[in-house]
Amino acid sequence: MATCRATVNTALRKLGRLAAGREPRAADTTDAMDALRGMYGAWVAGGAFGRLADVVPLSSPYTTSGNERVFRSKQADELVVNLPELMSGARFDDYGWCGRAVMVVDAGITILPGQVFGYCATPRDGSVVAISDAVCGETATFIYDGTIKQWQQIDALALDDEAPRSAGDPQGLAACLAMEISDQFGADVLAGTQMQAARFKAAMTSRFSMPRTETVGCYF
Repeated sequence: MATCRATVNTALRKLGRLAAGREPRAADTTDAMDALRGMYGAWVAGGAFGRLADVVPLSSPYTTSGNERVFRSKQADELVVNLPELMSGARFDDYGWCGRAVMVVDAGITILPGQVFGYCATPRDGSVVAISDAVCGETATFIYDGTIKQWQQIDALALDDEAPRSAGDPQGLAACLAMEISDQFGADVLAGTQMQAARFKAAMTSRFSMPRTETVGCYF
């Protein structure tokens, strides 16, 4: 997995703005890092990881199921929002999908009541959770990386943090960033970089390497 610094440096090299073995100027690093944060946000806003449901929890703690915009209102300023490490495995029966989020508590598994429990699984790769806080006026956005099994915040990334979505294809992520900043640096994007970026985006949006998620058919 690549750090944000390595991703930025590789992107600048792909644009011919950085020689091998050299470090970029501080201004170039800052601009590219801002573009990297913005690129993640654009992918979420554009639906690359799926649609998000708007949720206003009424009780605390609230454990999200993923792909949600969670709003912490002023009335719920003590609300705790948990990002699950495990989810119950959904199983299909005659009545539809049965499953419920589970929480890891003291190295054990606590099954939340009210649903049939099948088996444990990690959250879906590419799940997004955006938590908006009405009290402090800030929003924190997290993406779940199914390759490394971690939630990663995308709007507070530092240079030496691990770059989200880089575990599977670090060159592809750097190629996407190179295309994102090419006009800003006045550089041409070569065909090889374009192919790497296209390969990365196709893998990110299709997620064919991850387990297939079945859905219940809806007929009108």
